[in-house]
Amino acid sequence: MGIATRGFTLAEVLITLGVIGVVAAVTMPTLITKCPNYKYNLVVAKGYISQYFE
Repeated sequence: MGIATRGFTLAEVLITLGVIGVVAAVTMPTLITKCPNYKYNLVVAKGYISQYFE
């Protein structure tokens, strides 16, 4: 009897993370501009921008 393998390959995981990253990058600016709460916008904008300058 053969060994049953279960799980995801590394390529599948990396592709999934890449798709999630692209979707997040596209939707984050819209979220920042559409949100009515100024303090929330400021926190989200700082978090969104700071991740690229660490």
